[in-house]
Formats: sequence, structure tokens, C-alpha cells
Amino acid sequence: MTAWWKLSRVPFLSVGILPLILGFILAWRFGYKGPLGLYVLSTMAVILIMWMTYYMGEWNDLEGDRINQNFNRFSGGSRILVKEVLPAWSSLLLGYGCLTGAILIGFYIYLQYQTDFRALLLGGMGIFFGFFYSGKPFRWSYHGLGEILIGFCYGWLPIATGFFLFTGFFSPQILLLSIPVGLSIFNVILINEFPDEEADRAIGKKNLVVRFGKERMGDLYIGLSILTGFSFIKMMWRSGQVSLWLLFLSAVPTLLILWNLIQVWRGNYHDHKKLELLCRNTLFVNLSMTILLTIQQTLLLSFGGRSG
Repeated sequence: MTAWWKLSRVPFLSVGILPLILGFILAWRFGYKGPLGLYVLSTMAVILIMWMTYYMGEWNDLEGDRINQNFNRFSGGSRILVKEVLPAWSSLLLGYGCLTGAILIGFYIYLQYQTDFRALLLGGMGIFFGFFYSGKPFRWSYHGLGEILIGFCYGWLPIATGFFLFTGFFSPQILLLSIPVGLSIFNVILINEFPDEEADRAIGKKNLVVRFGKERMGDLYIGLSILTGFSFIKMMWRSGQVSLWLLFLSAVPTLLILWNLIQVWRGNYHDHKKLELLCRNTLFVNLSMTILLTIQQTLLLSFGGRSG
């Protein structure tokens, strides 16, 4: 069970589930709710898609993980296959099992709840981008496209899916909410590539850090962090109805962003321990912002009822 937990990266499912819930809450603000089963099944489908991506990534990245000596808790894979705690084929089998389950749930939702066909396309995009994130022939993460797709698939896509399933249309609010979420998860992936640079370069994995180097990608990280902070603060201050305590809590991700900026500016990503803290705090920025935006939308629902 412990090996499966680590291989499945259960805590990291939060980066996809939380934006989906944010989409649910936004739909409620527009006056749309649905049956409990639809919430449960759509959440299960998102989890299966994430698991498929994780399991297939463990299989496809095994060569690099084996030679990686600079990994930390947030990079370099789960190490379960590297240590041979489980056979490598088990990850491949689990990946295809989750792929099958996600497809079946998607079609069941479409047929049982008579959802718009575009809902299938949203799920299909998640499956397509996730399966080929590390898989041939596209291998997005090996060609400098993986970071962008992660920003999309863990930013706009789950928020839009959670919203569209119950409303049948898209709203500009989806994009506004997805900007800080998408930018912050982009930075999560970007900084997690720093400790893996040597191993990735050795196997020909040409992600952004390998292509352009840590210094230039450190500059990109700083720029995106500033944009993340501004977009988040703008979203949190959009309505005067939000309570002061929530605005006070908004200082948490803001201060984390500031701390991260200082660390990268000083080049502390060259220090293994400080880099691991940087990876952790970048993840906390994403999670805390998504949670606070969800709380904000919930409060706006209770204050103002329908939106739009």
C-alpha cells in the first residue's frame, strides 16, 4: 500500500481536484447545480486522468530517473520503479487501466446525464495531453511543450470542465480565475526541472531548463511569479463583499511568492536543500491560491447569489 501511495503521488492529485472544485463553485454562482453523481463521476474521471499521466510518466521517464542523483521529494519521479519496489510493468498496466476507466466514465457521463458533446472534448483533451505528456510519438515534456500544457491542463481545463458540465457554456470568469492557477502550476513544473537538469540532458529530454539553462529559466520563473501575484491580488480584490479575513489570508501565497523571488534572484537554486524548499513553496503557492479563490467564489455566492 505504501509503494502504491508513493507511485500514485496521491497528495499531488490536489493540483487537479482543487481547480475542478473551483469550476463547480463558479457554476453555482451562475445558478447551475446538478446531481451528486455527476460531481462524483467527473471528479473520479479527473483523478484517473492524472493517475494515467503519473503512471505513464514513471514508465516513460524510468531511464532518466535511474541516473538522476539530484532529485528531491518534488522531482525525479516516485523512485518506486527505480528501487524496484514494484515491477516497471505495473506502472504501465496501471496507466492503461486508468486510461480505460477515464474513457468509460466520460462516455457514461455523456449518455447518463445528457451533457453537451463539448464536455467529451474537454475530457478528451485531458486524456490526449496527459497520455502523450511523456509518451511517444509527441512526448510533450521532452520538447519544451510540457510546461505550457501543464499550465493549461491544471489551470483553465479543470476549471472550465467543472463549470461547463453544469452550465453548458463558457464564461470569461473561467479565464480570469485560471490565470493565477495556470501560471503558478507552470512555475511548479519549471522549478521541479531544475534538480533533474543533468539527468534530463543525458537522456535527451529537451525541456525548457535543458534548452535554455537554469539562469534564463530563473528569470522566467521570476517574471511569471510577479504576473501570478498581480493576477491573484486583482482577482481577490475584485469584489468589496469579500471579508477582510480572506484578504488577510491572501498574504500567505503573496509572501511565499516574495520569498521564492528572493531565493531565485540570489541563485539559491544551486543549493540542493534550498532548491527543495523552493520546489515545496512553489507548490504551496499554487494550492493556497486555488483554495483562497474557491473560498472567495463561495463567499460571493452566499453574498450575491447568481453571477453573470
